[in-house]
Amino acid sequence: MKKRIVAIGSSIGAFMAVGIVAYAITNLFFTSDYTTDLSKKQIFQFDLNTGASNGEVGPGDSFDISPVIFNDATEEMYVFVKIQMPEWSESPLYTFKADDNWSLIESNEGSFIYAYGCPYMTVLNPGESTSALTNQMTMCSISNAEYAAIDDINVSIMGYAIGTEDVDPSPSEAWSVCKQLGNLE
Repeated sequence: MKKRIVAIGSSIGAFMAVGIVAYAITNLFFTSDYTTDLSKKQIFQFDLNTGASNGEVGPGDSFDISPVIFNDATEEMYVFVKIQMPEWSESPLYTFKADDNWSLIESNEGSFIYAYGCPYMTVLNPGESTSALTNQMTMCSISNAEYAAIDDINVSIMGYAIGTEDVDPSPSEAWSVCKQLGNLE
């Protein structure tokens, strides 16, 4: 019986010890947390890849050129490409066929503005690329004497982008907003 009382006493003692340890652990527990108050940075940029080949070009010759815009931003955008080329006899020195995904919205004196989208602007999402505006240009067939009189036969390509929020998807309206925002008038 003495053994039994000792066993019961030991069990009660062990139970109380576990209870005291559990009580001590729960009373000595502490936690803390903190959440930052960060906001996302807005990045608005694109990469213009012309795919242009360099080399000698003469009357009637063609060369590769394939302007593509890649949206490297965090925002959606509408994009435009301007091609500026020399003129010969009040006509553009080069001819090219624009891809069906692009709309000609303005042209004068060797300058051509194309909007990505036809008949409405195409939203270029982050990580997306346009189709190539064209794949090649061909110099007009002019005489060697006329060709010799042209000082600069180079083509300039510029890309433009605007955000899509509250912008009319009509290519001419979107270009008007782009010109206004960029002071291009």
